[in-house]
Amino acid sequence: MVSFQSSLLRSLRTPTLRFRHRRLARRGYFAKAAIVCLVIAGAAGAYFYTAGDKTQIIEDEMFHQATVGNFVHDVVEKGEVESARNVDVMSVVRGYRDLNNFEILWVIEEGKMVEPGDVLVRLDSSALEEETKLQRLDLSGSVAGLAKSQNELEAAQIAMTEYVDGLFIQEKQELEAEIEFAMETMRRAEEYYAYSSRLAAKGFVTSLQLEGDKFAVRKAGLDRDNAMLKLKVLIEQTKEKKIKELESAIGVAKADLESAKERNSIEQKRLDFFLEQIKNCTITAPTSGQVVYANERGNREASEFIVEPGSTVRERQTIIRLPDYTAMQVHVLINESRVALVDVGMKATITLDAFDGLKLTGTVSKVNEYPEPISRFGAQVKRYAAVVTIDGTPRQIKPGLTANCAIHIEKLNDVLMVPVQSVFPYGDDYYCMVRKTAEEIEPRKVDVGSSNNRFVVINDGLEAGEYVSMSPRRLMDTVDMPELAPEQLNPNDQEDGNPKGRQGRGNPAPEKSPGQGERTGNATQLVDQVLKKFDANNDGVLSSDELAASGDEKYTNADQDGDGMIQRNELIAVTSTDEALEEDPVRIAEDQSPQAVGGAQ
Repeated sequence: MVSFQSSLLRSLRTPTLRFRHRRLARRGYFAKAAIVCLVIAGAAGAYFYTAGDKTQIIEDEMFHQATVGNFVHDVVEKGEVESARNVDVMSVVRGYRDLNNFEILWVIEEGKMVEPGDVLVRLDSSALEEETKLQRLDLSGSVAGLAKSQNELEAAQIAMTEYVDGLFIQEKQELEAEIEFAMETMRRAEEYYAYSSRLAAKGFVTSLQLEGDKFAVRKAGLDRDNAMLKLKVLIEQTKEKKIKELESAIGVAKADLESAKERNSIEQKRLDFFLEQIKNCTITAPTSGQVVYANERGNREASEFIVEPGSTVRERQTIIRLPDYTAMQVHVLINESRVALVDVGMKATITLDAFDGLKLTGTVSKVNEYPEPISRFGAQVKRYAAVVTIDGTPRQIKPGLTANCAIHIEKLNDVLMVPVQSVFPYGDDYYCMVRKTAEEIEPRKVDVGSSNNRFVVINDGLEAGEYVSMSPRRLMDTVDMPELAPEQLNPNDQEDGNPKGRQGRGNPAPEKSPGQGERTGNATQLVDQVLKKFDANNDGVLSSDELAASGDEKYTNADQDGDGMIQRNELIAVTSTDEALEEDPVRIAEDQSPQAVGGAQ
C-alpha cells in the first residue's frame, strides 16, 4: 500500500518536475542570448559612436598646409617719432618761497617758424613784481645801515688818532707841568722851613709855626710824588687801556660795516634775482626752427600738461621744442619678454599711421638697461625704452607721429614653416598632428628651429604640402601617442594617476614652446583677469555655464581637448595667439604665410 502510494506520487510528480527543468533551461538560454546581444550591441554602438565622434572632430578641425617660404622674426612695437637733436625751450623762472608755478599768459602758435630772439611764451610775472617792490624797500634799509656802519667806523678811527696824537699828549704835558709845579712848591717850602728854623732858634718863631712849615714841606713832596705817579700810570697803563678800547671800537665798527655790506649785497642780489625772473618770464627762441608744443600725457600718478594760456609751468619744465628735422628717431617701449632679442645695430622697418604706404628704414641706436617706471594702478608689465634712428628722414616727417617699428631679429629664406599653435611639446620633443586622410590623423615628431609670434621653422619631420592641425591638443585623445618615461611626465599627471600623461603631460618651461616666450607675460595677466571675472566657483577652470555667461566666443573656442572645460593653459594658448594676430596689421616683415584650410579634404 505504501509502496503503491509512493509510486503513484512519483508518477504524478515526474511530469511536473520535468516541465520545470525544461522551462528553467529555456530561461537560461534566452538570458545568455540576451546578454550576448547586449554586449554585441554595446560594442557596436561604442565603436560607431567613437568613430562618428572622431570623424566629427576631424571635420571640425582647422588645418594649415606646411609650405616653404621666407621666415622673418621681427619685434614689432609702437612708438613715437621725435627729433634726435631737439632744442628744448623750458621755463627758467626760479621759484621763491611758496611761489613755484607760473601761469602761461600767452604762447606762440604751434607749427610757426621762428627766428632767434622771437618771443615764444609770456608767463605771469605779477607776483614777482610785488616781491620786487618789497625788496626795494628792504634794499633801502640795508643801504642806510651800510652808511651808518661806515660812519661809525670812521668815527672810531678818528677817536684813535685823536687820543694818540692829541688827548694823550695833552694829559701827559699837564701831568709834567703838575710835577714841575709840585717840585717848585716843595723847593720853596723847604727854603721857608729852613728860614723858620733859624728864626725859631732866635726865638722869633714859635714851635707851632715851625711845625706848620715842616708840614708844608712834606705836603709839597707828596704832591710831587703823586704827580709823578700819575704821569707813570698815564704812560704805562692808561694809554694802553685807552688804545685797546679804541681798537675794539674800530674792530666792532669794521665788523658792523662788513655785515652791513653783506646784507646790502644780499638785498641787492635778491632784487637782481627778482628782476631777472621777471625778465625770464618772457621766453624767446634760442635758435630758428618750427614750434612744437611739449604736451605731456597724464596718467594715474602724473597730471596732464597742455601748453595753452592758463596752464602753469614749474621750473625747468619744457614748454616748446624746436626739433631738428634732419635727424629724426623713434622712441619705442619694448616688452620685457622681447627686450633680450633686441640689440644695438639691428635694422628696423618703420611705418607711420599718418602716411599709408610709406616705409622707412632705421637702426637701433640705444636700448636701456633698466625698465621704465610703471604706475602701481596699471598693468605691471615692464617695458624698456629703445631708440631707433631713422635713415634719411623725409621732410614730411614730424615729431609726435605714431610709428610702427619692426625690429628685424632674424630672416631665413626658403624654409618650411607652420603656425606656432600647430606645434605642441610632448615630453622632451615637439609634435604636430598631420592629416593623412579625411579620417586619419598621425602624431609626428618634428625638429623645430627659429620661431616668431606666428610661425615656427620645421627643420625635419614634415614635408611641404602636408596639412597640420591648428589645435593639436584637441586631437590627442583620438590618436595613440608614444609612451613617456616617468621622468618626462608632468608631476600633476603623476599625482592624478594618469600614467600616459595625455592632458598637459611633459610640458616644458614656457620658454621652450616655439613663439610663446615672447607673449607669456601679457597672456598670463590677461588669463588671470578672465578667470577672476568669469570663474564663479573659483576652481581655476571655466565650465560650460561660466563660458555661456561670459558671452565671448573666443574663450569658448579655447577648449582644445573638447572636454567642455577650459583649463588655464588653454586660455593662455588662445590669448597668446590673439596677441600675435593683433600685431599682424602693423607687421612690416616680408611674410609668405599660406592660408589655413578648414574641414577634411
